[in-house]
Amino acid sequence: MKTFVHFDLQGTIHSIITVDAPEGVVAMLEPEPGKLVAEIDAPQLKGPSEDIEKIQELARRYKVATPSIPRYKLTKSS
Repeated sequence: MKTFVHFDLQGTIHSIITVDAPEGVVAMLEPEPGKLVAEIDAPQLKGPSEDIEKIQELARRYKVATPSIPRYKLTKSS
């Protein structure tokens, strides 16, 4: 299972998405304007139906650590 968060530039979590799909399935999440998406390592979560309290606590008690100056790398397209 993969777990993703939508968060803002201050690291505040606005939503948590869990995806339980077969191996090889690719999904793309599109956040609202001003929000970012990151996959988080949360192996203790089994899924929304089983762990709704854990997921809600994660959003309340945690923030995403964001660097003060994000670094992006420009690469030449082929």
